[in-house]
Order: sequence, then C-alpha cells, then structure tokens
Amino acid sequence: MDRPDQFLAAQQQARWLAAAACARDRLARWPAPYIWQEAARRMAERLPLLRAQAQRVLDAGCAWGDGLDLLQKQYPAAQILGYEPSPLLAQLASKRFARAGLARWFGRPSRVQVQAVDAADPEYPAQADVLWSNLYLDWHHDRMRVLEAWRRQLQPEGALFFTTFGPDTLKELGEVCRTLGHSSQPMAFTDMHDLGDELVQAGFADPVMDMEMVRMTWPSAQAALTELRALGAVPHAAHSRGLRTPRAWQALVDALNATARAPSGHGLERPLSASSNCATLRVNPDCRPVPIGAKTASNRRDGWRSHRWIEM
Repeated sequence: MDRPDQFLAAQQQARWLAAAACARDRLARWPAPYIWQEAARRMAERLPLLRAQAQRVLDAGCAWGDGLDLLQKQYPAAQILGYEPSPLLAQLASKRFARAGLARWFGRPSRVQVQAVDAADPEYPAQADVLWSNLYLDWHHDRMRVLEAWRRQLQPEGALFFTTFGPDTLKELGEVCRTLGHSSQPMAFTDMHDLGDELVQAGFADPVMDMEMVRMTWPSAQAALTELRALGAVPHAAHSRGLRTPRAWQALVDALNATARAPSGHGLERPLSASSNCATLRVNPDCRPVPIGAKTASNRRDGWRSHRWIEM
C-alpha cells in the first residue's frame, strides 16, 4: 500500500467498520426482528439448489446466529464460520453453540465457530464453499469493496447467497416523513438490477435474483418503530445530522397512527412494506473486471437467469 490515496481509503474503511461494529452492538439489546428471521428462512429454502455438499460455510454478519442454525441443518457435516463485527452480537451467537459440561473440555469442538471480525477483513480468510449473508451488505458504504472481498473468501466455483432490502422498503414511512417535512428519511436501498451489475464486475457469474414483497402490521406506530430500531441503521444521506426533539418524534408517531387501517382482532393495523432482494450466484474463476458503463443490454440479459415478483 504505497500510494497515499490507498492509505487514506484503508483508514476510512477501518473507521467505518469500527463505527458499524459499535452501531451493531446496540442490536444485542433486542431479540432478532421478525423480518430478519423471515429473510433468512426464505433464503435457506434456496440452499438445496446446490448439488454439492459444502465442506466449509461462512456467514458474513451472522448477528444473533439464527442463520448459523439454518446452515447447520442444511450442512450437518460442514465446518461453519460466523463472522460478526460486533463483539456483543458475536458473543450472543457463540453462546448458542457452546458445549456444556465435560463435552466442553473433552468432546469434539463444535462445528460452528463465531469470531468478532468482519468478513471483508483479508486477515481472516475463510476459503468457503458457500458464503451466506443476511441483510448485512447495506451496513457497508462501499459495496464493491465488500463484494470483491466476499469473492476472495470463496473457493473457485463457490456459491454466494445473500439478501438486502429493496428500494420499495418502508415507502409508507417515507411518504409520512415527506408530508411532515421530517428531518430524517428512510434509507434508500439499491435496486437489484444495479446490484447485479456490481456483482458481475466483482467477479461473480450466473446470478439468480429474486424480489419479494413482505407486508407487515403492528398494533401501534410505537411498536413498529421499536422493531425497526432493532434492525439497526448506519449513517446515510437522508439521515438527519442532529437529534430529533420529543415534539418532532411525537408528530411522527401521531402521523403514523393516523394512517392505520380498519381495526383487526389485535387492534389497529399499521402496515409497512419491505421489499427483499435475494441473490444466488457462483464465483467466476476466469473473471476479468468489467466496467459497469461498458455493459450492454445483451450483457444484462445474459447475466440474469430468472426474475420473479412475489407479493405477499
């Protein structure tokens, strides 16, 4: 790393990872949110598409460890690694697989190992057959750097499974914020077509991209905002730089409550949408980086194997 710009970029990346780890520490206060668990469950349904049994599996951003459970069920004989930058979340995930009693000292070591590191860190090579990541990519400000690092973590012909939120996520909340002139807006998420172009540039081949709409309801606006807080967030362009006043917060809660639909058996329903992108793809061992601007329409058609829109 001889060039000054490379040194400054590495410093900026290190600061961002430290900030993201600190932000994810707060997630340890709450149990895993429903949408996080549901996205993992739906992604696990695609694991049997791989014919070969993986010997080494990496969960990038394993958080509470629910994804490790799903991976262990699918690959019972594989060594499964969980990389989580938050030490508190990594501790929670590790406890799920800790051996008790004499087995801790005299039995076989657990096939599931959790480390408080980031999967993009080159000092912790995994050389995995399968890399799994659930709703973690958006915690990074430089997606290309992370995708390239994930490619290096995989064996040649390895497979990548990951989920992200789509651009229609929390559109109802965004409309309320814009109507109020609220200082903060929901984070803008990436469209799966743009994400697919970045994956091809990073060295992946044969992507299969699915987009699903999940509609959730809560008994109150406060309950919805509490669960969204459990998902965490990172600084973004639409986020307010200052703190919100209690009056502004209450105005947001009142406006969300006013959008409630007809009463149900459990009270008023406040619906919010979440669009989820799910990608399945393999490493291209003979890949040469392709500038995104150089891709043509035929490249795009050849890149996708299927698109499905599923509204729930």
